[in-house]
Amino acid sequence: APAETEAAEEALSARITLRLPESLKSRIEASAAARRVSVNTWLVQALTRALEPRPSTGGSSHRLTGYGRN
Repeated sequence: APAETEAAEEALSARITLRLPESLKSRIEASAAARRVSVNTWLVQALTRALEPRPSTGGSSHRLTGYGRN
């Protein structure tokens, strides 16, 4: 899928300026190089994954806690 992402990336025209710590930038560059993709492709993939809906964990957000009275 990396080739598909890079091909789709060429059709994109939106730009954003991003400021981040140098240490994070270095880690992103290293990770992108290890995957043999551009930093831009790596960022698009990471942001896409971060925004994907996550499946429910089975109602843990609806659990009641505390003491009950009978």
